[in-house]
Amino acid sequence: MQFVNLLVVRLIQTILVVWIVVSIVFIVSRLIGNPAQSLLPFDATNEEIEAITERLGLNDPLIEQYGRFIVDAAQLDFGYSFHRTGAAIDQVGSKVLGTVKLTAAGLVVALALGLPLGLLAALRRGSPIDWLARVIAVIGQATPSFWLGLMLIFFLATRVDWFPTAGAEGFRALVLPAIALGLLSAAGFMRLTRSGMIDVMNTDFIRTARAKGLTERAVILRHGLRHALIPVMTILGIELGRLIAGSVIIEVVFSWPGIGRLMIESIFQSDYPTVQAGVAVIAAAIALGNLLVDISYRYIDPRIRTAEL
Repeated sequence: MQFVNLLVVRLIQTILVVWIVVSIVFIVSRLIGNPAQSLLPFDATNEEIEAITERLGLNDPLIEQYGRFIVDAAQLDFGYSFHRTGAAIDQVGSKVLGTVKLTAAGLVVALALGLPLGLLAALRRGSPIDWLARVIAVIGQATPSFWLGLMLIFFLATRVDWFPTAGAEGFRALVLPAIALGLLSAAGFMRLTRSGMIDVMNTDFIRTARAKGLTERAVILRHGLRHALIPVMTILGIELGRLIAGSVIIEVVFSWPGIGRLMIESIFQSDYPTVQAGVAVIAAAIALGNLLVDISYRYIDPRIRTAEL
């Protein structure tokens, strides 16, 4: 029953977070200028600007515009794009798969590099492997993802032609963006896994598991690593949000067809409906990702299940 209550509370929090983020974007977008000017030629008359402003409903009081926006947004209706054909949510929806692929690939890179390196560094503490893993972690956390993306393009795409410089055609086009996006998170996962394993391997229940005659592999993977992953899961939701947000820049660097690149283009075009729809989708994805991480605690940490009984 406690789990059901927790789930309901988290769902309410998720809805509130999305509502707050979308509301902020709505207010900011209305304060930066009149989009009607970007829809008309530079020599448009004041009468033409007023006409299109009236047609878009931008002359109404801000609170009235906000009320219409919230009611429509609750029905996933963000209006029609100012510069593209069709509804704004459809424009964003057509780019969702690209962003999901890039974010998932970045997360796979982060986990595939961070967890094994952290585990090896903890088990070989003070060894060259430990030293190398810590150096990689420092480099990963100190390197901006957009700069790393540019360097990967320069050395691995233009100099040796191992990977394409841009686009999303085939698996090879996904490799460089995924590395550029996931390296920073990999460094964080590595450091947490290392410190968690060092702490866990000195606890009483690990000594008890060894005294029962379990193999060292079972002790490390079934008992040690499982508990060391709890702090990793704590930041997984945060890192997932960072990966989704970071994909905005990576999509621009690699000309990747995703929500982030679409939003950047829409911001420059003052395409409010598309920007608002994109922010709503990204905010919902980050909030739901954190919700799934909270739920996963139940299955990783047996103490949480015991507390519910």
